[in-house]
Amino acid sequence: MVNPLEDKKVKKKSSDLTEKKQKKPAKAAKGDSKKVIEKKTAKKGAVKSSPAKKKETLPAKTKTKTKIVKKKSPDKITPIEHDESNELEVIDPDASQRGDTPMTVVGHLDEFRSRILIVLGVLITLTFVNFYFSEHIVNYINKPFLSTGNKLNVFKLTSGFIIRLKASAGTAILMTFPLIIFHVWRYIVPAIDKKERMFSRISIIASVFLFYSGVAFVFFLLLPLMIEILLSFIPSEMLSTIGADDYLSFIFLFCLAMGIVFELPIIILVLTKIGIITPAFLISKRKVALIIIWIFAAFITPPDPLSQSLVAVPLMFLYEVSIFISRFIVIRKKKREILERI
Repeated sequence: MVNPLEDKKVKKKSSDLTEKKQKKPAKAAKGDSKKVIEKKTAKKGAVKSSPAKKKETLPAKTKTKTKIVKKKSPDKITPIEHDESNELEVIDPDASQRGDTPMTVVGHLDEFRSRILIVLGVLITLTFVNFYFSEHIVNYINKPFLSTGNKLNVFKLTSGFIIRLKASAGTAILMTFPLIIFHVWRYIVPAIDKKERMFSRISIIASVFLFYSGVAFVFFLLLPLMIEILLSFIPSEMLSTIGADDYLSFIFLFCLAMGIVFELPIIILVLTKIGIITPAFLISKRKVALIIIWIFAAFITPPDPLSQSLVAVPLMFLYEVSIFISRFIVIRKKKREILERI
């Protein structure tokens, strides 16, 4: 006989086992659902970090970069233009007060080149014009020598043409000296104050006058005397065959040198204006200057006291005039400084 209580217990156990078996698939289902959810989230994450979207974002970044570069480029151009203006202001800040526009080094060189070309053009033109009158020029230059009863000699076939060309070119150089002084003044006048420009104009006129005074002093006073003295040293047993080419070269070089030497007061004026030379320095070096003047006179003239004196005495006078001009410049500068302080 089977006990009914035990049968009930066996049925309960079997029912419990079936319930447990049924519950296990449910748990598996829950686990599967979790895995499915994780896979979906992984796919979503993969979609977010997909290369397609990265490709879309990258061009956006590059676009922003190009925009930044375009905005920065004009900003870089404007400071350069500002720097150039600053450089022009630094070159000469007082230019506006003088009514002058500041220039760069290239601009100054260009202006210097153009002025040289103008002078050379005028010099060449005057040489061709003077060549037409070269016969009269040569005859006039030969008068001091012909007055001694001697004649000049020509040793080459081409010497006649060379003599005329040399006379034309030498005369053209002497004629273009005022133009050279004018262009030098026009080149440096922007750096001169307006108050000093009238004084500089007077100095330019004085320099031209002194140059032609030196040329006239040599040609009309010193040269005839020198020719007679130099010819007197030739022995009577010897025949003097002096070349016309050498004679012309000597006259033009001597006239040009004395014309430049007569510019001594203007040179002292400029050096005093700059501040290189003072009247005290010129007075202290007066003895040395006199010795140098007499040595120079003895070197360019024949060994004759009269001709040496004719050169040395005017140069000594010009040196004293230079001291006076230097004093005048210094006194004028001090008066201006006192007025500016007041």
